[in-house]
Amino acid sequence: MIRMLLLLPGLFMLSGFNSGQTGFQNSPYPPAGRMVQIGGRRLHMICSGKGSPTVVLVAGAGAFAIDWNLVQNRVDRDTRVCSYDRAGLGWSDPGPAEETVQETVSDLHQLLIASGEKGPYLLVGASIGGILIQAYQYRYPREVAALVFTNSSNQVGFATKSRVGLIWDLSEAQIRSSFPFPPQAVKRTQATRVSEPFDRLPPKLRQVRLWLDERLQEKWDTAVSDSRSILSWRREFLREFDQSDSMKGKYPLGSLPVIVVSSDPKADNSLRYSRAGAAARLDYLSSNSIHIMAPGSGHEIHLYQPDKVVRALRIAILA
Repeated sequence: MIRMLLLLPGLFMLSGFNSGQTGFQNSPYPPAGRMVQIGGRRLHMICSGKGSPTVVLVAGAGAFAIDWNLVQNRVDRDTRVCSYDRAGLGWSDPGPAEETVQETVSDLHQLLIASGEKGPYLLVGASIGGILIQAYQYRYPREVAALVFTNSSNQVGFATKSRVGLIWDLSEAQIRSSFPFPPQAVKRTQATRVSEPFDRLPPKLRQVRLWLDERLQEKWDTAVSDSRSILSWRREFLREFDQSDSMKGKYPLGSLPVIVVSSDPKADNSLRYSRAGAAARLDYLSSNSIHIMAPGSGHEIHLYQPDKVVRALRIAILA
């Protein structure tokens, strides 16, 4: 089973951005897509292809729209596909509460409206993007045609001052007690080349990816780190757990098409209510679900085995 245990310092590139910075003016690399205005801010969006449903690709923590290149450039032969940078990531401007579930869902909804991209939407979530697409479907169920999960977060851990544990097993007070972080909590290293698996991107994007990652590192400020993003994730996981538990053997999303792309086999039914991990529940969200294995893949299946994600999307498009 995929184990995603996020501890200091890696996780907290999410909640310690210096909001005084506004995008990447005078950058050596222009945006790969277009900048869309929402509420006085701009979000970066890359769209290609024609057709319906519109596929919306939601990246994992600290990841960028261009990371979907190997998938988007093939699926756009079949339908419309959009990837985007969440607030404070890539070329997108900072937001007031970056990487919280609430801001992410609201921003994406506004972005799709402002950009003129038409629903219904086929939402794809990689890693922590899995809880984000579930949150979007919960808030805007009529806009969502299907959900596709690619190695979505299973075990998200956190190191507090008193203990280490899964975020839904820790109290809000325990999580809050660890903020802000001391300066030594984050070690910055200057990368000279793109690391695996991002070195699988086309050569022209590798240097761009390295530059984006460097800028993200530079934006990190321990002095302004806070608990909002991790607490919002905790609450969303608990909401999704409670939703599944309350259905008592039924399917929380009815017959909505759901595809789970995972490095592991389909979870046994006995694990669908376990809180030792979150991934097992995904296979039982809908009566209309498919599990596609990507054996031997690293966490970012869309980079390690893009064929598996492309296959899943083509199935979902026809569902």
